[in-house]
Amino acid sequence: DVHVRNSYLHAMDQDGVTHWRGRCANRLGDLAEVLAQFEGEPVQVSLESTTNSRAIHRLLSRAADTCGIDLSAQVLDARKLRIIAESVTKNDRFDAAVLADLTRVDLRLPSCYLPDDEEFALREHLRARHDLITMRTRIKNRIHAVLHRRGLLTPSKTALFSKPGQAFLSALDLDDAGREIVDRYLATMAQLDAVIAESTVALRKLMRRPRWSKKAALLMTMPGIGLITALTILAELGDLNRFRNRSSVANYAGLVPVMRSSNNTHHSGHITKRGSKHLRGVLVEAAWIATPRVCQYQGMFERVASRRGRKIAIVAIARRMLEDAWTMLKKDEAFRMTPSVAG
Repeated sequence: DVHVRNSYLHAMDQDGVTHWRGRCANRLGDLAEVLAQFEGEPVQVSLESTTNSRAIHRLLSRAADTCGIDLSAQVLDARKLRIIAESVTKNDRFDAAVLADLTRVDLRLPSCYLPDDEEFALREHLRARHDLITMRTRIKNRIHAVLHRRGLLTPSKTALFSKPGQAFLSALDLDDAGREIVDRYLATMAQLDAVIAESTVALRKLMRRPRWSKKAALLMTMPGIGLITALTILAELGDLNRFRNRSSVANYAGLVPVMRSSNNTHHSGHITKRGSKHLRGVLVEAAWIATPRVCQYQGMFERVASRRGRKIAIVAIARRMLEDAWTMLKKDEAFRMTPSVAG
């Protein structure tokens, strides 16, 4: 059971006999000391998925190499382990014991995909850039709020931060506090603009790497998908072969509806929203751009929107685009428009 500074470990043999349990610092030496007790025996480790589970997985592998231990480790999806997720007893000792017992009986446990170093680095770059853009958007909203509290009329939200908008803000007659605050916000925005531009340049360099260049170029043949969206799809999906079909890709991204069935009644709810929120976000943005440009997407959007509304319709297009992207990558084919049928 993994935490930030330490983990609770429970070592159990094939017969269910506990050989060691206790808390251990998340440090190479401490983990190696625990693993050294099992020298000469194969060790299988299961840990719950957490923010730092990838780092702990790598640390365990290094500790095993240090001790000469034959170790295999897996990160489990805690949401799919009902015995833990729905248990009324929630403590480290219980969770670690359950994981040890499940691992011992060798069930097909729901494991998480761990990105390799290149995938992880690309994800980190993309998510950091997204965070910077979110920060910039918040500052823009704060500037609007400063002006709104003073009853000042402004151009449209987009125009306010264009070059004419910047001139408007500089010439605006504000009280001393308002002027100081707006100028401070604008200076911070200028810094963020520069850092975001640097991040974009770094991502363009990453795209030129052999691993990403061809696949990203292929994805960018689809209307609505640019550099950032293409790289996000590649980084968040990782190994394409782990998906059986198009539907499994959409399920991984959390773009499929929750299905509830009882007797002969079937109900389709909202999307599950499992998986990468970042991936869903860029796909929805791409869907708004692609829909009016691609006849098959536009027709699908209009059909769904007439029954369920525009918001649900655009999510359906985002799912379709992700499924099409996976097919394109698997078949190594560029995007193909389906011609509209007259009459």
